[in-house]
Amino acid sequence: MERIELTTFLQQCESIEYVLNSFEVPYQKINGTSLEKEIIRYVIMVPDDIAHNVIEKLSMILDTTQKDIYLTTQKVDATVSGYLDKLNEKVQKPKKIPLYEELIPLTEPFVKFRKDLLIMIVIASVVALVGLYSDSPAIIIGAMLISPLLGPITAFSFNAAVGRPMKMLRSAFSGSLLIIAVVATAALLTGILTHVSNLSITHEITVRTIASPTDVAIAILLGIAGGIAMVSSIPGILVGVAIAAALVPPATVTGIGIALLDWKIFSGSLLLTASNIIGLILGSIIVFFLRGVTPRKYYEKDKAKKYLIITILVFVGLSTLLGTFSFMHLIK
Repeated sequence: MERIELTTFLQQCESIEYVLNSFEVPYQKINGTSLEKEIIRYVIMVPDDIAHNVIEKLSMILDTTQKDIYLTTQKVDATVSGYLDKLNEKVQKPKKIPLYEELIPLTEPFVKFRKDLLIMIVIASVVALVGLYSDSPAIIIGAMLISPLLGPITAFSFNAAVGRPMKMLRSAFSGSLLIIAVVATAALLTGILTHVSNLSITHEITVRTIASPTDVAIAILLGIAGGIAMVSSIPGILVGVAIAAALVPPATVTGIGIALLDWKIFSGSLLLTASNIIGLILGSIIVFFLRGVTPRKYYEKDKAKKYLIITILVFVGLSTLLGTFSFMHLIK
């Protein structure tokens, strides 16, 4: 606890007391005179955690160039005051960080395209390709675990919720480049392998060429699960979402379809990849909308709400369209 004493002229009292009342600190006000001028002396008790802020605010008001105006502080070893004990507990209690500010450090690293993400996605696509051709689910799951694709998707959804179109575009660009890197890596390696060995279309490849409306619905549910994990600060769930969403394997199969010039493999896997991406984005946006994730500044909230509603409508339309295409592809 600190004891602050200051003297000031009468005309500065209103500003002084405004600061003291804003910090809810107790004080005594004593009238006096100095060289026939009316001087006011304040004795203030302040908890250590806010003493620096109080002193800084008061110093900005006081004109200490005047002879009779000064501020002194003194450390107090002990005080007996129930009010000060409660005030001390109040200022020591950590403030809850708004959800908007909690999500920024989780999504910001995935807004811009980075070389380390590219390296990770190339490794993931190579691992997925090995798992697909060896018909090994365990290896394919390993590819899903090291894939960073969920990051740009979540960043896109968050920035849509808070109305930041430029960051939405950057996130979409980053995610698109990562998807293209998966497809290109798979196509290049498959093209090389076809010249050195006979590659067979395994069961794991075949199942990722079949898209259905159910895949869109599941992707939306997974997006909701991922959004809940983000807003609930349970990032461990995101690992399960990344595995279940399985973005890398169908994108890898798309590259295989390009290398083999097989339209059926290419179209089916591309449709499945798009369904998963659109569903994940829509699901996570819905969670951010329901949890009221918005900017703190009031004048940004209306703009953010408009962007969010437009984005939801667009992705609902895309999900419906992809579901229809999936159904048509399924019945062929």
